[in-house]
Amino acid sequence: MDIRKIPVSKINSAPYNPRVDLQPGDPEYEKLKRSIQEFGYVEPLVWNKQTGNLVGGHQRFKILVEQGTTEIEVSVVSLDEIQEKVLNVALNKISGDWDTDALTQLLVELQQEGGDIGLSGLDDVDLKQMVGEIEIPNFEAGTAEDQGDLGVLSSKLVTCPHFGEEFERD
Repeated sequence: MDIRKIPVSKINSAPYNPRVDLQPGDPEYEKLKRSIQEFGYVEPLVWNKQTGNLVGGHQRFKILVEQGTTEIEVSVVSLDEIQEKVLNVALNKISGDWDTDALTQLLVELQQEGGDIGLSGLDDVDLKQMVGEIEIPNFEAGTAEDQGDLGVLSSKLVTCPHFGEEFERD
């Protein structure tokens, strides 16, 4: 991978970029901006040295320029215009799916440890959507005969779950 620091003046936003051009105030723009402010610039933009076009990272580029950045580390590629466009689409489209159980466990852990989940870019809508994707088994309701009368104690003996000792109920 060829990583270089180049002046922002050498970087052209690709006119064909199919992503929505986020603006300050847009929720996604503000999430990304907050993440960059908190963690810094940690993922290089992809820049094509043949055309001078930005291939990936248009939103990050916009935020960095807004913040007054004059030089940016980029991953340099050398592609013809057609390959550049294909890579642009691939960078914007190809992504994996969440392992919902692992993500839920991680988010719970982060929340318990005082982590700011909002910095992850996930919001309430994302979290509700993920919860909606969790499959909840459909159990058939049991009959009173299956469950017994929960209001009536069926035995005067109680067994200790740890030691197996039986005690008489008061």
